[in-house]
Amino acid sequence: MTKLSLGRASLAAHTFAARRLSKLRGFTMIELVVVISILAILSGVIVPRVQDHLKSSRDAERLASIKAIRVAIDQYALDRGSYPRAESNPDCGGWDVSHDGGFVSELREAGYLSDDLVDPINDATFHFRYFLYEKGAYGCTGESPYYVLGVRNFESFEFANQHRGFFRCPGRNWGNEFAFVAGGGASFGE
Repeated sequence: MTKLSLGRASLAAHTFAARRLSKLRGFTMIELVVVISILAILSGVIVPRVQDHLKSSRDAERLASIKAIRVAIDQYALDRGSYPRAESNPDCGGWDVSHDGGFVSELREAGYLSDDLVDPINDATFHFRYFLYEKGAYGCTGESPYYVLGVRNFESFEFANQHRGFFRCPGRNWGNEFAFVAGGGASFGE
């Protein structure tokens, strides 16, 4: 081989290496814009679905908790002859609410719940409410006072439509006031 052909071979190798190295250095601006656009589109599709799933999961937890609380209240009344007391919260129309303690703590302390079952968010918008009414209030009939227990709000519209619950008396329908409502100790009066 001559010096000239070695020089050309060396130059060709160097040029090939330089091209290969430049390709490894990074993305072009267009490639970055395309990748960022794809990520933005994917996040726009995925994030709302994840948020909807989280809302539905919290709603399912709310419903399971309120049903467990109802069973605990009924068992408490069977064992003790009366329903748990309700601590009036003036900010919530006199209802005992889960975000300030009260009836849930009493059920736990008495051994009817293993934990304080509260709303997953448990604030002024999302909480449980409990009220103990006097016998005959709103036209309901029964042998003793009765209670109303409700979930203030669900996060998912679809979940709320599928899980309404029911409790009413001639003078009041709590189903119109709560996302989910239940009660005990009274029946619909005449």
